[in-house]
Amino acid sequence: IGTRTVTFKITPKKTSIKKLSSGKKKIKVKWGKVTNSSGYQIVVATNKGFSKNKKEIYVKSKSSDSKTITKLKAKKTYYVRLRAYKTVKGKKIYGPYTKTVKVKTK
Repeated sequence: IGTRTVTFKITPKKTSIKKLSSGKKKIKVKWGKVTNSSGYQIVVATNKGFSKNKKEIYVKSKSSDSKTITKLKAKKTYYVRLRAYKTVKGKKIYGPYTKTVKVKTK
């Protein structure tokens, strides 16, 4: 009768930011681990729309659940969000973003 090939795109589950602490010109982000992910992408910006002074940080360890982001400006408000990703055949497949969280550096 014939064959049929079906392709599935399995995206990582949504994670959440567990704790956000600020220090002098730095922010520490702690999140919930996602099983079957390859790593995490953290996005930090100075406005809620993530268009000004955007910084993307990749955590390439799936066992990691926290990251300190340094080289930020003192006494400035930053918006943070993150998502898990899985690498399949050299291509990153992203899960949904967490809720955006606001934090001020010291």
